[in-house]
Amino acid sequence: MKETTAPPAGDVHYHHLDALRGMFMLVGVFVHVSTLGHDRVFRGIAYASGLFRMQGFYLISGFLSAMLIGKYGAARTVRRRVAAVGAPLVSTLVLFNPATLWLTYNFHNDPNVSFPGFLRGQTIPHPQGELHWTLHLWFLIVLLVYVLCTPAVVVILSRVVPTAAFRQATAGRLRTMTTIVMAMLVFTIVLRGGRRAVIEPVLGTGTVGELARFTLEFLPYYCLGVLLYLDRTRLLAHFQRPAPVLLAVSGLALLAGDRGWVAQLGTGTGLVLTDTVFSIALVATMFAVGAWLVPGPHPAARYLADASYTVYLFHFFFIYVLATLFGFDTSLHWPTMLLLALLTIAVTLAIHQFLILRSAFLRKMFNGKFPARAGGSGRAAAPAAGPEHQVARPAAGVGHHAEFGDIEFGDPESTLPLANGRGALADAERTQRLTWVYQPRIAPGQSGNRGYL
Repeated sequence: MKETTAPPAGDVHYHHLDALRGMFMLVGVFVHVSTLGHDRVFRGIAYASGLFRMQGFYLISGFLSAMLIGKYGAARTVRRRVAAVGAPLVSTLVLFNPATLWLTYNFHNDPNVSFPGFLRGQTIPHPQGELHWTLHLWFLIVLLVYVLCTPAVVVILSRVVPTAAFRQATAGRLRTMTTIVMAMLVFTIVLRGGRRAVIEPVLGTGTVGELARFTLEFLPYYCLGVLLYLDRTRLLAHFQRPAPVLLAVSGLALLAGDRGWVAQLGTGTGLVLTDTVFSIALVATMFAVGAWLVPGPHPAARYLADASYTVYLFHFFFIYVLATLFGFDTSLHWPTMLLLALLTIAVTLAIHQFLILRSAFLRKMFNGKFPARAGGSGRAAAPAAGPEHQVARPAAGVGHHAEFGDIEFGDPESTLPLANGRGALADAERTQRLTWVYQPRIAPGQSGNRGYL
């Protein structure tokens, strides 16, 4: 009987990852609406989001990056992804962030100042609100760093995957999750210690220092995504399954730290450990639920993934535009915030549908979609360690797509092959207070902020 061959790795479309990215984007709008006031419901949403959303984003980003490099080669992938991420980053940073910061300042502070006055620095000392110049775009800055580092990460981890020690440590679901949790904890602690010992004394806690902190904080999840792709038929299958026991145990530990029942789990290294374990369990469970709910093509998930880059870039601006037009103030509560979130989603989706999609120039500026030169697909995927590392033939609903040079390149976070990247980057997780002071994260309903928005 003729042997069945597997399709190229890049021909597989992971539909459930598109659905997850779209869901993360929607949650992101609610998270940033919470910056308008001090409503407990929306602060609870922001708190919960901090436990899974950026972790999931960067994990998916690492998975995608490994897939693209395997299919098209490091140089070509990095070059095009830098353009796809960099163009929207610069465009939004220059054209929208100054106005967003001005609206934010006037919403949270008194007296109001004109836009030219704000640009000239005519502001009160120690203003309130999310006033850091990067706002939500810090996510793209960190992603650019990861893009540049991806070839080295892929080379290192591709040498780990075939080893006997790794294969033995990931033989079965229990061993796999134990290995992932332990490796993530060690990696997180080492990076955190290195940052405090080396990065902070040199860069401080200003803009550059905080960007470095975020880069190191989420690097383990990005690397985990790369690893899941390199051993996708074994490791990904083990990872994206429900983890109720791990989720319950780590959740109880997190609750014990937040409530002060076990003080060591609520601060310092104990907080980092409980956060990390719970986030891994939660993201794994969400992957499992996503794979179950969206096993194949789904029009709503596909459209949401396609529009998510536009929503991500513009939503913070329109949150404050709408809040200002309606005359809201910081005393608003969750019904008003809910209305504002829904209106922001509607406005940004309309912009995507009726403006961005109809202009090649705007697709380049705000979706990073550049026409690719006609040509071959680049080099084939890197060989894996054995037959168990080969991608299986896709089931019904898994797409096959054109090669790299056939259509425009775009969407740095699409789970489609590089040639048919129709999805888009979901919204970033949180923005930072102007003071850049880290505060221990607390449970919803308590005063203060647990972590950073």
